[in-house]
Amino acid sequence: MQAVLVTNGPGELYTWVKPILAVIRQHYPAYRVIISLIPCQFASGDEARIAQSFGADGVSSVSEFVRLMSLGTLPPAFNRDIQGFVLSLGGNGAMAAQLAQKLDYPLYRYSFVPSKHKDFRKLFVHDEKAYQKALALGVRGDRLEHPGNLVADAVNLSQKSQTQGKPHILLMFGSRDIFAKYIIPFMCALAEALQERYPQASFVSPISHLLKPSTIAEGISGKHKVIGVSSRQEGNKIITPKGTVIKLIPESERYAHMRAADLAITIPGTNTLEIGIAQLPAVVMLPLNKPEAIPLEGIGHFVGLIPLIGPYLKGFLVKLIAPHLPVSLPNLFSGENLMLEIKRKVSLEEVLEATSNLLDDEARRHHIKERLAATMPKPGAAYKILESIITDLMQL
Repeated sequence: MQAVLVTNGPGELYTWVKPILAVIRQHYPAYRVIISLIPCQFASGDEARIAQSFGADGVSSVSEFVRLMSLGTLPPAFNRDIQGFVLSLGGNGAMAAQLAQKLDYPLYRYSFVPSKHKDFRKLFVHDEKAYQKALALGVRGDRLEHPGNLVADAVNLSQKSQTQGKPHILLMFGSRDIFAKYIIPFMCALAEALQERYPQASFVSPISHLLKPSTIAEGISGKHKVIGVSSRQEGNKIITPKGTVIKLIPESERYAHMRAADLAITIPGTNTLEIGIAQLPAVVMLPLNKPEAIPLEGIGHFVGLIPLIGPYLKGFLVKLIAPHLPVSLPNLFSGENLMLEIKRKVSLEEVLEATSNLLDDEARRHHIKERLAATMPKPGAAYKILESIITDLMQL
């Protein structure tokens, strides 16, 4: 049997493809696994290297996919002489459907955003809410399942990193260039202040593949700082003016540090879900000191692009809606205040005190860990997805 895992970017590779591949290797070792990359405007260009590092039997590049669609040239990674299936794990579902048609394979899809497609034999979604939305879109109930969240499988696959500091603190700059260049100087100053209180502390920061190198450089130099310090970079380390060291690590290592850290300091995003699954207490900040730099989706983004007045209109819009924004997904999902949220104009002293209070309150952090363990998604989705696919294939 040949399993073709179709995907589009590093995030989907690490959080969806990797756990599916791990389950295939463990429970279906005779299967041949191909990772097929499809075009995506958000791709980093590093997808093929990442995919090859997973140990699949073959990797099909974006250019090979385009040649297959346009010229019918089958990529060398594929073996057309054996039966198989296509599992869409991110990106354009229609492209995965085209590939399945070319291979004459049944098509399955896992997605956080439900969609209807006539060629999907089964659509897998991550929770009950997405399941109900898919039903409302007209997806047949016998072709729809919610096996769980693959992110939980991805986090569970990682081993705890070895840490040398106490406390070990994870600083997350986010994945948006527009905001990271302002938050990096703040995080550097906060790390300095925390090290004065906790001399044995260690700091690490996973660098998103979506951030431009120039953004990292400008953030470290403090070129755009509103609050913070100008630091310098030496190899994979940031050195602050007072000598505090922040180790920069690949994004692929973030789960290992989430599982080992004592606390995370981050900004809103899907990373808060990953932190919650790792049962890591966190301070989640939405600082409104420069509201026009806050990334917005939809019309809010385009308002900011209006010449001259756009940034002011966007800043006003952000300040208007920020108090109502859910900045921490664990809080939203659990209905409890598990992550400490700060969403207003902030000072370094305020965030320092809030962070220190949480670090010093071991009982509170223990309670947060327990509630995160009870309320966050559990691993097991990858096995359920593959078990369902195999059962379905036996009925063909």
